[in-house]
Amino acid sequence: MAKSETALYFTNVIAIGPQEALLAGHLYLEGAEPSVTRVMMIDQDDWFHVYDIPEVVYSALQRSPRRGQQKGDYCFLGRAGLLREHPSGQSSTDATLDIDNVYLMDLCEVDGELYACGTQNQVLRQNKGVWQRIDQGLYVPLGDEVTACLNGIDGFSRDDVYAVGDAGAIWHWDGKGWQASAAPTNLPLYCVHCAADGTVYIGGSGGILLRGSAQVGWTDIGDRDLCSEVLENMVEFAGKLYVTATDQLLEYDGTRLSETKVPVQGKKAYYAIDAKPEVMWVVGDECVLSYDGGTWQRHVCPEN
Repeated sequence: MAKSETALYFTNVIAIGPQEALLAGHLYLEGAEPSVTRVMMIDQDDWFHVYDIPEVVYSALQRSPRRGQQKGDYCFLGRAGLLREHPSGQSSTDATLDIDNVYLMDLCEVDGELYACGTQNQVLRQNKGVWQRIDQGLYVPLGDEVTACLNGIDGFSRDDVYAVGDAGAIWHWDGKGWQASAAPTNLPLYCVHCAADGTVYIGGSGGILLRGSAQVGWTDIGDRDLCSEVLENMVEFAGKLYVTATDQLLEYDGTRLSETKVPVQGKKAYYAIDAKPEVMWVVGDECVLSYDGGTWQRHVCPEN
């Protein structure tokens, strides 16, 4: 059966509550090179088309509430530098980051400030609404082709930030500059998560899952017999680390890595993941799932 002209596959999710989330995706109709990102909202299984962003969004998040806010702003970062910030219940605003000829791959919030990273090891930080480059000594000017890429960024504080990327690159920012941290792999690394207990987790190609820090070094806790695919994204929920690997969802309880059993019918895919204390949302392709710690629920987008 042919897909409708408005059929979507999802690449980003922002968890809002047990029955509420924002999802960002693309139209199958546009093929491998989409021109827009469609943002949908689900609320109690009612779906709403929020808007289209005229760029390919690679990262989305909800900021921590600022003074006077009950909910933090929703942010969508396009690969070419468009940043849409959307305060809850208000109109959105767009800004274009001043970047060189690069793509931006990831966005995070640390200590109330936004950080972005991308190709050629470019890193930017938003301080009091102003974006500044903080990639001195790290950035590689673009020549005929891309020669370096930072795929993921996260941090504990303004002077404790990690960025990871191609060829096993791990970089640590101490507030003054970037230092390389030796990784036990030269495979590409795609995601990094700074956990509540002070541990850093890094995921990458071939099922690589690193645990440690710049101070103590890195241990590969991945299990190639369990999963040898790319680890795409990760989040903490209900005392565990959950990791997406396209066809598998993995969980790490601090001792053992295992595959998460998701007892719902139909095809499943796992790419983007986000959580609030009471719920975790996972999306991939047409698959949209939520988990409250006891029950999994599938949500079907009416466009599909």
